[in-house]
Amino acid sequence: MELEFIPVKQSRNGKPSILFSKSGLISFSKTAVEQIGLGVGSLINIARDKSRPQDWYLIVHDPSAEGGIKLRGKAMAVSCNVSSWTKPFLEQFSKDNKSVSCLIATEGDEFIGGTAKSYAILTKSIGQ
Repeated sequence: MELEFIPVKQSRNGKPSILFSKSGLISFSKTAVEQIGLGVGSLINIARDKSRPQDWYLIVHDPSAEGGIKLRGKAMAVSCNVSSWTKPFLEQFSKDNKSVSCLIATEGDEFIGGTAKSYAILTKSIGQ
């Protein structure tokens, strides 16, 4: 018998990442949850820079702010369903309209007069 071992694909375990699913699901890795400070009930938005359409951002609102979508789930496994966000992201970055996972920055910039922070979605990490 001559065995050929199939290499395990590198995963993003231990790295902050976001998953855009073709079903409309957006979920965050445990590391992203911990390092960004996300949790059940956190309010988020996803935005794209008009002048640089390859640049996408996660916007995390202050808990007292209005607007945004509430995350659901359990302690370290949070997600939301927003197909109006996943569809344009997948159209831009997915081959064959499959789900896409990419890294996300954990250092945020103050936004909207200090009531939110923006975190870069590192689209260059797609496919790596």
